[in-house]
Amino acid sequence: MLFRALIPLSILLAVASAHTILTNIITDKNYGYGKCIRPYWKNPNYPVNDVTSPDLTCRSSDMDPAHTDYCPVAAGSNMTVEWHRNKKMDPNDVISASHYGSCVVYMAPMVPKGGTPKFFKIFESGYDTSTKQWCTTKLIANKGKLDIKIPSKLLAGKYLMRTELIALHGARVEGQTQFFPNCVQLEVTGGGKSVPDGVTFPGYYKSTDPGILYKGGKNGQNYVIPGPAVEFAGK
Repeated sequence: MLFRALIPLSILLAVASAHTILTNIITDKNYGYGKCIRPYWKNPNYPVNDVTSPDLTCRSSDMDPAHTDYCPVAAGSNMTVEWHRNKKMDPNDVISASHYGSCVVYMAPMVPKGGTPKFFKIFESGYDTSTKQWCTTKLIANKGKLDIKIPSKLLAGKYLMRTELIALHGARVEGQTQFFPNCVQLEVTGGGKSVPDGVTFPGYYKSTDPGILYKGGKNGQNYVIPGPAVEFAGK
């Protein structure tokens, strides 16, 4: 703690300015800053480094679903999740370009306070060999916006969507990969009858997983996105 206290304020501010949060979602409307997103923790855009931390779930100060609104979204529709460094939501201020890495999105049926959500993956994007770009690079170019599809066969109901950016600039060293998860409460309408089995966060990721402890560098060589396979791929 003493060491942290001696770090110049300018350095701490520079580090924080490199980071990011999920600021808003867009379905048939733009809901604006923080709407339907689990409350941010004390330092909203700081990352999680420890894959065993309970903060890996949603990076939230309040995990009681009763304290966050639900945003409606139709099964089979497209929605946009939007990332920025802070609540100013500057389209040119998303995340530092040095923080290259992947984007993943999970969903889980809603559980009550104290319950453990079981997440299934609906989207992933890592290193695109055709464009030689990471997902975070594309996110910056797209002004922080990431488009995803709500599976058309997903059973209607209340869900917790877990969005996550994984920054790999420190990933050569175990425990230095940076995770930026945030969660959205959604009420899915329409849909089918499917709810895939899920995994838990923390629990599923291991600090030595190939997509977490990664020594390939920015060129994306042999990068494997961590987590389970995508469910409902393209559906």
